Amino acid sequence: MEQHKGTGLKGSWPAALGMMLLSMVTFLLVVSQSQAASFGHPGGVDWQPWSAAAFEKAKAENKLILINVGMEGCTACNRMERVTYRDPAVIKLINQHFVAIAVDAQARPDIGERYSDWAWPATAFLLPDTTQVFAMAGNRLPRNFIPLLQDLTARHKADELKPDPDSPYAAAVQPAESELTLIRDQVRLQLDRTFDEQLGGWGHWGVNTEVAGPRLLHLYYRAHLYDNTELRRAALKVSDTFLTTLDPVWGGAYQASISPSVTDVPERFRKLMAIPEKRLGNQANAIIAFSEAYKLTGDARYRKGIAEVDRYLDNWMRNPAGNWYANQKDEPADLPHSWWPQDYWLLDSDEKRRQYGIPPIDHAVYTDKNAEVISAYVRAYEVLGEQAYLDKAITAARSLLAERLQPQGWIRQSVDSLQMKDDQRVHPHTEEVRPFLRSQAQFGQALLDLYQATGEQPWLEAAGGLADAMLSQLYDTKNSGFFATSLDDTARLIAPRKPLEDNAMAASFFYSLYVLTKDKRYQPVAEATIRAVATPEILDREGKMTGKTALALETLTAAYVEFSVVGDLKSEGTQALFNAGLNAAHPRKLLHFEKPGRYPDMPAGAMFICNPDRCSVPLTEVDQVQATADSFRAGASSL
Repeated sequence: MEQHKGTGLKGSWPAALGMMLLSMVTFLLVVSQSQAASFGHPGGVDWQPWSAAAFEKAKAENKLILINVGMEGCTACNRMERVTYRDPAVIKLINQHFVAIAVDAQARPDIGERYSDWAWPATAFLLPDTTQVFAMAGNRLPRNFIPLLQDLTARHKADELKPDPDSPYAAAVQPAESELTLIRDQVRLQLDRTFDEQLGGWGHWGVNTEVAGPRLLHLYYRAHLYDNTELRRAALKVSDTFLTTLDPVWGGAYQASISPSVTDVPERFRKLMAIPEKRLGNQANAIIAFSEAYKLTGDARYRKGIAEVDRYLDNWMRNPAGNWYANQKDEPADLPHSWWPQDYWLLDSDEKRRQYGIPPIDHAVYTDKNAEVISAYVRAYEVLGEQAYLDKAITAARSLLAERLQPQGWIRQSVDSLQMKDDQRVHPHTEEVRPFLRSQAQFGQALLDLYQATGEQPWLEAAGGLADAMLSQLYDTKNSGFFATSLDDTARLIAPRKPLEDNAMAASFFYSLYVLTKDKRYQPVAEATIRAVATPEILDREGKMTGKTALALETLTAAYVEFSVVGDLKSEGTQALFNAGLNAAHPRKLLHFEKPGRYPDMPAGAMFICNPDRCSVPLTEVDQVQATADSFRAGASSL
């Protein structure tokens, strides 16, 4: 768990945790709950999808709007649904005075990102004209949710509700004009001042494995760029913290670590030392954390960590097509009433756990999260040389392309499947067939990772097609930057948004694509995209949630290091040079085969390592590659 900025929940995470624990205890004590049904069942809350019709209904009936955003693998979301949203008094209040909208944050990443400041579940209240007046993070019990609903209703009738100053920001009117190095330094500072080296992470507890990945990569990136021992030590500390989140029985990484130095949590939490939710993003980030650490140290603990995550993904999360499911919930349906989820995950064998059932799997397959795992497996292959990891990445990418690539060139975020039909969902899986920025940018990067790992041209061509679709479907040709999704009827009611982190992903993708293709159409997009979203106001608002932005800014200001292999692709010497480039440690590396033209034809095979300022001499021996790559650093020894 991790504290998000701008929440309606005041205080430190121990306070937030206390509220969550209180909800858990109450749930366990309530043995005669209301049987009012939830989504799609008569007698429950009348949930509506996110649509212009729902907002227009609120305006026509002069009702407040309640927006409930969460995901299936979220403990607090499940508690809110099971207890609060099934309480008869809550149902009556909501149906009488509110238009209630439910959104799965993963099926609709544009809306999930919009309300991510309030964690999950995020609950926002809007006036009939869609002006946000209040938002809160986390679950609430009926006894404290009902007074809130009553107060909002009374204040709405009295016309006393005021706009919430922490409302989600809209797209910036003017692009940022500062030098990119100044913007980069601001983002560095925001991340550095929230890092606690003793805990090995950002925040009070330790590491939130779902969101820490880009920030950790940023540490490794800077450590290499400046050959900085302090940053390297900090990065390895975070990778070590990831090790503490591994499930010793089934493998896989839990949602968050709890540092041994943290004492203000219940004993059950301290025994497990982790928050027992397993989301797909946790697994991708853990593989990356262990791969980077192993590359640097060769420590067998990290290699084993990768294998443990791989074991979990294979045994529990992989679908017949070779993709991965979204989440596993934190407790089985048959857990004894006196138990907490931590008690279940502390059981030390498969047999003991199965006596109480298996925590349900959310069988949705999301493109953006699968892309994260694809990139992670590619990185594990590069570091370890294990072909099985690359094969899994290739299978997953081909499956997504075959099932989801649209005629216009963009890829869908999700589709309904047979595996999902029996899932008991907290939020309905509804998705319009539309492009989402996060899906395109994340999957586009995964395609480039596959291209660089294999040298196979079709991956690059697929990435180019995705980029062209992003420009035609999502790009703001007036002020630059990408909208979170294609504009529809809700855009005239809710201001369109250009998410900072998703635009940073897009900027990195276009930057790498330009270097690898030399297509001049892509060259200006990266910097223009960053400038469209990295305004001082937005950066301040996002705070430490800027890992991808930090990486994009480092890339744009430090510039690429291109590893070009020229020669007969089938020759043993050329392939050996490519493999040496694949194995070379350099965070700015962009590796590919290249036809003769820019460089002379080298029948025996040669590699050229270049940045925008200089190129190496032709490298013909594999032992020249790493030494030459090491010369392409920033040249500084400290920050």
